[in-house]
Amino acid sequence: MKKITTAIFLMFCSIIYSQNKINAFTGINYSYFTNGVAGQILAEESFGLHIGASYEIELNNRIAFRPAIVYDQVGDRTQTDYKYYSYEIDQLDLKLSYINVPMNFKFWNKIYLIAGPQIGFLVSKQSTIGSDQIIDSDIDFGFNLGTGFTINRLFFEFVIYQGFTSIGKYEYSSTSNTKNIHNGYGQFTIGYRIK
Repeated sequence: MKKITTAIFLMFCSIIYSQNKINAFTGINYSYFTNGVAGQILAEESFGLHIGASYEIELNNRIAFRPAIVYDQVGDRTQTDYKYYSYEIDQLDLKLSYINVPMNFKFWNKIYLIAGPQIGFLVSKQSTIGSDQIIDSDIDFGFNLGTGFTINRLFFEFVIYQGFTSIGKYEYSSTSNTKNIHNGYGQFTIGYRIK
């Protein structure tokens, strides 16, 4: 995993050095787990941070390819009182951190749309007692869709991410039904175009 992360970082740095449009950004993730793609929310919604950098390759005057590398805090990060006899997923804290590589396309300029696939690599996992085995995949793959606008060198974006990959399974103690867990979050970003 460390080799993959290092290789992606070095590749990203070598590419952005030669580009004209380089962006740095940070913001807040409003994250949750879903049962399948766009499925029922399984856990409490919670907040995390993200920070990253991107570059833009203009394909024409209306479309740009904008890959990025992002550190994302996602998962159920809300502190709850763990009850061992209940063992429901909304009582478990599952704090996940990813190095994500969104490969988004940007449509238009001042006010624009964002869409594209994303692959993520799990770099850390913190969980309460009883939830250690829920997350069993280190790779997350999904899709971004959002919008944004620019003011001079500043830009503001809101993006929804839905994971396609099942990152783990959970069995509800009350019903014994097994649910596949997918990442999902809304992301608010403030960024700055460096050059």
